[in-house]
Amino acid sequence: MDVSKQQRAFFRKLYLSHLISQEQLNVTALQKLTGMPRRTIQDTLKDLSDIGIQCSFIQQEGGRNNAGFYQVDCWGPIDPSWINNNLALLEDVLQISR
Repeated sequence: MDVSKQQRAFFRKLYLSHLISQEQLNVTALQKLTGMPRRTIQDTLKDLSDIGIQCSFIQQEGGRNNAGFYQVDCWGPIDPSWINNNLALLEDVLQISR
């Protein structure tokens, strides 16, 4: 499947949102799951609001500054069931093998 850079970025946002909605993950855990570079993950999470997804970082009490996890607060116009039904497509486009 031939996809543009913009479509790949959109799929990356959907995929990372899906992952953090399934379990409590931080950037390091997302790196291990996806093989994506740390900076790519950080930039993608920062830009989720571009497509209407609201995401927040939950700081773990008593932990270091980066001890915690991300959560999806609101999906906005995105239908999470579409992501669930097209997970294999997203992983294929993003070249993620799980």
